[in-house]
Amino acid sequence: MRVTLAVMPWHLMTAPNGAASVLAAALDPDHDVTTYYGSISFAEDMLAEAGTAAPGDVKARLLPESYMYVAEEGFTGGIGEWLFTGALYGGSGGLPSAAARACAAIGFDPGVAAEIFRLAPAFADRAAAEIIAGRPDVVGFTTTFSQTVPSLAVARRLRALAPGITIVFGGSNCDDTMGAALHRNFPEIDYVVRREGEAPLRALLEALAADPADRPGLLAAIPGLCWRDASGTARAVPEGGVLPSGADFPPMDQDAYFDRVENSPVADYIQPALMMETARGCWWGERHHCTFCGLSDLILPFRSKSPDRVVAELMEGVGRHHVLDVLTTDNIVDKTYFDTVFPELEKSDLDLRIMYEIKANLTPEKARSLRTAGVIQVQPGIENLHSLPLKLMRKGITGASNVASLRDLQEQGLTVLWNYLVGFPGETVACYEEVIAQIPLLHHLQPPLGAHRIALERFNPYFDDPEMGFRERRPRAWYRGVFPHFGDADLTDVAYLFETPDRGVGGTTLRNLKAAFDHWRDAYPGSSLTHRAVDGRLHLYDRRTACAHADHVLDEPVEVAAYAALSRGRSPESLARTLASAGWPVDAAWSSAFVDDLADLGLVYRESGRAVTLSTEHDPTLVKGTAIPTPAMVGAAT
Repeated sequence: MRVTLAVMPWHLMTAPNGAASVLAAALDPDHDVTTYYGSISFAEDMLAEAGTAAPGDVKARLLPESYMYVAEEGFTGGIGEWLFTGALYGGSGGLPSAAARACAAIGFDPGVAAEIFRLAPAFADRAAAEIIAGRPDVVGFTTTFSQTVPSLAVARRLRALAPGITIVFGGSNCDDTMGAALHRNFPEIDYVVRREGEAPLRALLEALAADPADRPGLLAAIPGLCWRDASGTARAVPEGGVLPSGADFPPMDQDAYFDRVENSPVADYIQPALMMETARGCWWGERHHCTFCGLSDLILPFRSKSPDRVVAELMEGVGRHHVLDVLTTDNIVDKTYFDTVFPELEKSDLDLRIMYEIKANLTPEKARSLRTAGVIQVQPGIENLHSLPLKLMRKGITGASNVASLRDLQEQGLTVLWNYLVGFPGETVACYEEVIAQIPLLHHLQPPLGAHRIALERFNPYFDDPEMGFRERRPRAWYRGVFPHFGDADLTDVAYLFETPDRGVGGTTLRNLKAAFDHWRDAYPGSSLTHRAVDGRLHLYDRRTACAHADHVLDEPVEVAAYAALSRGRSPESLARTLASAGWPVDAAWSSAFVDDLADLGLVYRESGRAVTLSTEHDPTLVKGTAIPTPAMVGAAT
């Protein structure tokens, strides 16, 4: 069959679409597969309109940066979906007032949004015509974040212009009841594939090619498939079946993206990156599903590619597309890759620039392994710097450990992307005040992108179990505007984001936290706190903007050993035990006094009874290890 995979706005244009790239590889060569990047086409439409604008005209701002702003920020308020409602439902009105308010709420100019809203119908017309020109038998729309309404707008035109084309929807916006609700309410959707799509889409294409008399039985046997029987009644096969293993993941076919973007005027505004899938699911979440995490339990089981495949596919992709920037799709890095994949990438001698999502329980050695492998940006899931909220999240880590990870990543020069999350039932004002008071001590470490209240999302444990604290819930208001003909039950089924009364801290506490983060972001570029070991002494250089600039020296060997031991975050009692096991005869009273002295100098972060050192190595290229020095080691060095 001729299969077109359609990627609509608001796909992030800086890299290939992951789902389409996987499916293109999974279906080929059994079928003639092409990928239509409507996302790039729409950004080109916006750019062309900007080129005709007079100076000062709002149209002049229809640049790829406006497209990217909607793609990155426009999901939670429904903006990306709102902007295509006119293309889907028709009518002569302009941008709905609710959509304009949603734009203003995230700092996006409603005037620019109104121009995008105006352009959307013509784009949908052209996209449908261009897809039809390829004479596909099947068109598959991938939907993630804000791609549902744009995909529906084009699908509706396909149905009107070429009723013989089979239209399939899939992607994370179609999981569980969401896909079934879309299928029930939009007759232009023939089938919905739910969950990971390779196997069910292959089975669907086999069913479509089979004898019509056999087709109903074949369709009813595809896990998760939404289809219609001979009477037109919508059916939804229960989700289930065996998930593909890492060995079953195909290498991504990214040719369509790079061929499309190569000659596009949009390429002058973006830095295209290679997409890489090395794992699916979450090895932490399958045992301890974080309470705020919106990953479905059905896809949480962790599966990863073998290390040799990861290295081979990455090298092949870099060589094929001549791109060194690499974005990984993984929710969490495979723990074994620190000893397998990353050392091999270090040997490649390529100037790779890789982005990975990781768990925050790093060691200095692991942080160094990331850097030497070419990882330059990480999303470590830090989320908070106090142990109480982290316990409520089921993160399995302490606030002190998260500070240690920030320090170790800073030491290696890695860019750290993280958000501070609040709003957990059971958190206290006191734990936030403890953090706020110490934020000036962290100004030399990378600040969070912001402080955000957690969202009630379909699939997170807070959603699944109302007794955990969020009993009241309803779909966010924008769903009613985007799907105006849906009844309450269908709105509840189609929604991923839900409104619920705030829990946890707020008011003055949250304002103070955000203000402290604003100061942190301002102070970070000019702040440092480093240390250097010289002849058995430890020299510390404090150049944080919120602290008095000072130099400190720890010249007693036991103090140097104690400082090293505090790099992982310890209570005074734990510090005393650790030093004693290394041969330093100190007690808890000495350890407590030592920690107090460091705290008075602003050299440690303390929370929940633990203290962790804050300085980074003055020259991290000279770091050889992090062992706590023993008296014998000190004597030998002397």
